[in-house]
Amino acid sequence: SAIGAAMIGWYGTAMLCYVTPKEHLGLPNKKDVKEGVIAYKIAAHAADLAKGHPGAQYRDNALSKARFEFRWEDQFNLSLDPEVAREYHDETLPQEGA
Repeated sequence: SAIGAAMIGWYGTAMLCYVTPKEHLGLPNKKDVKEGVIAYKIAAHAADLAKGHPGAQYRDNALSKARFEFRWEDQFNLSLDPEVAREYHDETLPQEGA
């Protein structure tokens, strides 16, 4: 559904309503809702990029520069889900005593 949301966003829809996969089988929990909202943030960002919205490109450029310069905190803060970005990064760090 996020791909369709990006497309209709590009065509100019005024509002995107997220949906979670679980909604077809039961009631979504807090984690499902968060993942659905993040997926639609990505879709909205993709639509803004496709429309040439300058703010969207600015954010992507800033994130790319932070990656190039290994500025981890800036990368986390510029991501659409800083908490998960930090978790992914920290999972790859060497463990103490290993």
